[in-house]
Amino acid sequence: MSLLSRALGMAARASVVAVGASVASAALVGIDQRRGAVPQVPDHPGPYSPAEREAAVRMYLTALTLPAAAFRVPFAPDCVRRENGLKTGFGADHLKWDLHLHLQYSTIREVRDIVITVDPPGREGVVHADFTLVTVLGLRARVSEDFVVPSDDCLIHSIDARISLG
Repeated sequence: MSLLSRALGMAARASVVAVGASVASAALVGIDQRRGAVPQVPDHPGPYSPAEREAAVRMYLTALTLPAAAFRVPFAPDCVRRENGLKTGFGADHLKWDLHLHLQYSTIREVRDIVITVDPPGREGVVHADFTLVTVLGLRARVSEDFVVPSDDCLIHSIDARISLG
C-alpha cells in the first residue's frame, strides 16, 4: 500500500469520525433543547385566528434555516409531510428531529419571497405558502406548500410541498 493511499484512507476515516461527532453533538443539543421547548401554540382555547395559524407556518419556515426552532414548531402528533408526492415526514417527533439535525436542510441558506394565504377560497383549514429557497451554492428552488392547520387546534396536521428548481 502506498503512502498516498494510506494518507487518503486516514483522511476518509477522520472525516467520518468528524461527521459522526457533529451529528452526535447535534443530537445531544437537540435532547437538551427538546426538554425545554414548547410548541408555538397560542395560550387560549380555539378557535384560532388566521394570524395565529399563519404564525404556526412561519415557525416551520424559520426552522428550515434555524435548527434551534425545530422543537417549537406546532406539529400534530400524526403530522405527515410529502414532497412532490413522496412521503418524507412521519409524525411530529420525526419532523422535529429532521429539522433539528438539519441533514437534508443544511444546504438551505435563506427562505425568501414568502407569500402566505390562510384559508384560500374553497380550502378551509389550509394555510398556503409560496416561497423561494436559496442554497449555499446560490441555486434557487421555488416551493409551494399547503399546510393543514385547523382553526380548532392550530397544529400542523400535514404538509404537501411542491418543489421546482430554477
